[in-house]
Amino acid sequence: MTVTDRFLHLLPTAVFVWMVVGAVLVFTRDAGKRHPRGIGIAVTIWSTLASTAIAMTPPRWVQLLGVCGLIASLALFQWAATSIRGALFSFAGNDDLPQFVHRSGPYAYVRNPFYLSYFLAEIATVVMWPSVWGGAILVFAFGYFHWIARYEEGKFAQSPVAVEYAKYKATTGRLLPRFLSAASRRAAVAGD
Repeated sequence: MTVTDRFLHLLPTAVFVWMVVGAVLVFTRDAGKRHPRGIGIAVTIWSTLASTAIAMTPPRWVQLLGVCGLIASLALFQWAATSIRGALFSFAGNDDLPQFVHRSGPYAYVRNPFYLSYFLAEIATVVMWPSVWGGAILVFAFGYFHWIARYEEGKFAQSPVAVEYAKYKATTGRLLPRFLSAASRRAAVAGD
């Protein structure tokens, strides 16, 4: 195994470790009761990494596309983490009731940038190291991230900021960004 191959095998692990440590540092531990429903994030991340052990090696240019995806996912993760620093954000699946709607940083475009960053990293890893198992994990992860995002949205619907969140929800995507909506919102605010 060449040095490049070793680097390409270790890179997804380094990105996921960065995300796990970053999540522990940025999310508030005492915000609501921890619930096992949030464990799916760890399951999909570590299952994706495990799938690399049985993966085939694609052409180098395909692996480089995966590297670009990992970099993009890490950039999105850091942007989201920076935008919420100092705010009370809970771990996925907690039983807390939201008290505010965060609209800055990537949240201006997508309601769940952390989930999107995890999923992008998983896609990039499977692109770098494709396998049937990796593909199956991506299908599961896609369903899981939609499910957990809907759970979080349900908490907002029952919170004191339900009306504000409904307006926010109408202009941003759950897991895919809505760039035009954010640009339209900024233009409307600038015109006021």
